[in-house]
Amino acid sequence: MSRSRSPNYPQLNLKEAVSRVASVYKRDYQTEIPRAVAAERLGYSGLNGKSLAVLGALSKFGLMDGRGDALRVSDLALRIIAHPPGSPERRAALTEAAGRPDLFQDLDQRFPGGRASDAGIRAFLLTQGFIPPAAETALRAWRETRQMLDVEAGFDQPAPEPEPEEKPEEIGLRRAVFGLAEGEVVITAPVFLSPESVNDLQDYLDVFMKRARREAGLA
Repeated sequence: MSRSRSPNYPQLNLKEAVSRVASVYKRDYQTEIPRAVAAERLGYSGLNGKSLAVLGALSKFGLMDGRGDALRVSDLALRIIAHPPGSPERRAALTEAAGRPDLFQDLDQRFPGGRASDAGIRAFLLTQGFIPPAAETALRAWRETRQMLDVEAGFDQPAPEPEPEEKPEEIGLRRAVFGLAEGEVVITAPVFLSPESVNDLQDYLDVFMKRARREAGLA
């Protein structure tokens, strides 16, 4: 009985893929190297299931070019690595890379902006021939890739300016501040008080001062 195989898809999200290809660029720039050497640059002992999956993901995102047994860091990957986060050049390159995998193109068209439940997307993947574990991995890789693009899109957006604080005087209030060693005592009250309100305020301040004296240990 043959083992079920899921359609091809990148088993990494784009953020991790960029980090992995950067480690290759750090050592070899854009020089062509054998696949086994590329796997070693990624931290593996050689070509095996895991390293081949990572190399496959880098290729699906267009971050590595290959001819036969030779691989090199692609020009698209270099555009991402060379430009700082938030720059228009890097955002454009990331958007291009995110749209390279056929599966991600399909998901972007069917679920624009990711506005769908995980259950709905998972069901779609299962109907496309994915086995459940592969569907989970593909769903997570796509979601995290979209999140990376969202972060990059807002990276250089200026923080919203805080709304100016309304001054008490602007709404008919007066504000008295008394600086003490322990901090400030602030009294805010309407500008105009009736005689009755003045007497009530005096009574309250008398009670307040009696309590303060007691707590301070004064007779």
